[in-house]
Amino acid sequence: MEIFLGFGKKLDHLRMLNFFRGFGYFLIWGDFYLVLFFIHSLFIGPIMVKDYFLEYFQVALYLFDWFAELNYLLDLYVNWLLSLPAALLFFLRFSFSTFIGIWIVRKVNFILIRK
Repeated sequence: MEIFLGFGKKLDHLRMLNFFRGFGYFLIWGDFYLVLFFIHSLFIGPIMVKDYFLEYFQVALYLFDWFAELNYLLDLYVNWLLSLPAALLFFLRFSFSTFIGIWIVRKVNFILIRK
């Protein structure tokens, strides 16, 4: 049973915007561990993603292998991804997710200021 308050659509819209704002902040601050992985991969020398996962994070390697077994194109993509330098992959993923998070937060703040 719902209680009609007379401003339900506006309240739902604000909830949605607050959800997206929280999701944007999660994308910005949630990948801080990638900065640690990036710094760690710099200090251990030039290492490929597959070797890094094999040595330090084996669960991720198992997940990549499972994903690669789904079809031939995914196998090519995963093998290419695992052959990249680990520092480059961590830096690019952190940059991409942080950029998306900043973009979402700016859009939500612009919508809230405009109203």
